[in-house]
Amino acid sequence: MKSITRTIGLVTLGFLLPLQAQSTSTTKTTETTQSADGTTTETTTTTTTFNPEARTKVITYFNTYKGERYGLPPGYVSKVQVKEIPAAWRTTRISPGMVVNETQRSYLVDAPPELIKVLPAASGGVRYYIAGSNVVAVDPSYKIVDSVQIPSIKYTENEDEVTIESKEPGKTTTTEIDKDDGEVETETEEDD
Repeated sequence: MKSITRTIGLVTLGFLLPLQAQSTSTTKTTETTQSADGTTTETTTTTTTFNPEARTKVITYFNTYKGERYGLPPGYVSKVQVKEIPAAWRTTRISPGMVVNETQRSYLVDAPPELIKVLPAASGGVRYYIAGSNVVAVDPSYKIVDSVQIPSIKYTENEDEVTIESKEPGKTTTTEIDKDDGEVETETEEDD
């Protein structure tokens, strides 16, 4: 009977440890402001952040796709509007507290279901998105709760184009072909 109890205890512990490892840390901030008419307003902000283990899981998940276009899982390349993504989203971590304005919301791409499985359970209406080279947790008011920058996601503005350069005596011809719409642009320059 002791061995059965011990086995059940170990199995239960085995289930609880992974749940604890994926838990998030929560910071609660209360700010009190006084208006000109003497009334006070108390604002409480709760911020949930990825723990270090979750950050590692996110980066590891995307590392498996670093050989793919932009470093994204297959099927996600077509969902990303590369030319429109704000430049800062491509190269830096998006700061928690930033609010994604209406014109930028279309650049948020739902995080892959396989990734969501390894992330802390979202609460309070928080959703996970890919935003440029970041995975972000966004609350219902589109405020960034937390973000993880993914080093293996790389965007280049001209990745949608093929450039062909030919040199002849006295001139250089450059031809650019847009992969998306097939538009061809040719430019010839005289060499000095």
